[in-house]
Amino acid sequence: MILDEKIFKELEKNYEKDPKNKVIENAISNMGIMEASLNKNIINKHDFIFSNEVETKEVTNQRKTGRCWMFAGLNMIRMHIAKKLNMEKFELSESFLYFYDNMEKANLFLQRVIDTKNLDIKDRKVEDVFYSTPEDGGYFEFFYYLIKKYGIVPKTNMGELFHTEESTFMFYTLENALKKIAMDIRATDDEKEIEILRKKGLSYAYNIFVKSIGKPVENFDFKYYDKDNNYKIEKDMTPKKFFDKYVGDFFDGKIKLLNDPRHPYNRILVDKNAKNAVDLPDLVGINVDMDTMSKSAQKSIKNNETMWFACDVDIDKDRESGVMDENLFNFDQTFTNFDKMTKAQRIDSRYSSACHAMNLTGFDKKDKDVKFWKIENSWGEDNGHDGYFSMTDKWFRENTFELIVDKKYLTKKVLSAFDKEKIYYDEFDPMYKMLKNIK
Repeated sequence: MILDEKIFKELEKNYEKDPKNKVIENAISNMGIMEASLNKNIINKHDFIFSNEVETKEVTNQRKTGRCWMFAGLNMIRMHIAKKLNMEKFELSESFLYFYDNMEKANLFLQRVIDTKNLDIKDRKVEDVFYSTPEDGGYFEFFYYLIKKYGIVPKTNMGELFHTEESTFMFYTLENALKKIAMDIRATDDEKEIEILRKKGLSYAYNIFVKSIGKPVENFDFKYYDKDNNYKIEKDMTPKKFFDKYVGDFFDGKIKLLNDPRHPYNRILVDKNAKNAVDLPDLVGINVDMDTMSKSAQKSIKNNETMWFACDVDIDKDRESGVMDENLFNFDQTFTNFDKMTKAQRIDSRYSSACHAMNLTGFDKKDKDVKFWKIENSWGEDNGHDGYFSMTDKWFRENTFELIVDKKYLTKKVLSAFDKEKIYYDEFDPMYKMLKNIK
């Protein structure tokens, strides 16, 4: 069909049949779609009072970067460390991990260029490589790989710089440099020349990241005050020593739960392609129904353990109030009553993905059912309720994709997934192909 004047007249006639359309049109033109559709009565239902909560510290702030997965990971362990040291305030350095994450991603990009250099430049795999230069996004496994390999440091020993809080131009500069190297690699069959080019690319990346993020701390004195205002110092620490002493086996027994309704539940789902490092193991998780995910999360919170989880934060969320609620916006009234997609359809259509990671820290239960969940975000104290968000249980079920929990909270039936044949994601599956959308 070709659009013509007749069709537009017909559309106009149908639009003007409803007199409310003009009123709504004026409202949207003045305040935008979100504000015109916002149901403030729903916001008032979120009182941010929860029957079960995990003790937390002050809210962190990732600024204008997509480091949520890293912040959420470090937030899982900072309370663990703060309790050991009897500290009131404590934060771990995101910049330290950020440097190594980006260096690993630069190396991975160059390796992928080498691995696909003999394929046609228009091949889908090559296209995927060239759209995969280093960027902020990541998953829990990326975080865990980094802390195991490089360790961690307190934020007092390596803080934030301009480009750790605003990363856009840093990556633009790097992309320009690495893609020229990539094209040179594709133009030669000389293995020695390829290795020279690889090291040249890594040198470019190192230069950019040291100047933009800072050279990672190698040795440091850890100084702090405890809750009783006693001065403490631990001399001659290294990032690995600090990790071994204060984290150690904290993550042993932690398992990733997935909710991907496109696949059978209580089965292992494996992704071999989502990586931030050449030697990162495959991403592995147990696909479970949302009842299982909810019950394990409740058990964790009752045991005063926070959890890393990933969701689609773009859906039905008000940043100012910190409310995530399926009834938050009256889009069916401001526009028209659109047919809603299932969770599986939203994944396959590339509409929805796990674009943001936060920490589950509490829930509010009425009778036997959870009504609201408490979330520790990393968008600073000026967003939400002093940095914390509240989501309905329905929102949680519809928009959560991943949760990191201890296996002790899972039933034998769920854990039996390890005895069954694994299901492998296709390399182009949308579940793990949307890192650029990480918030």
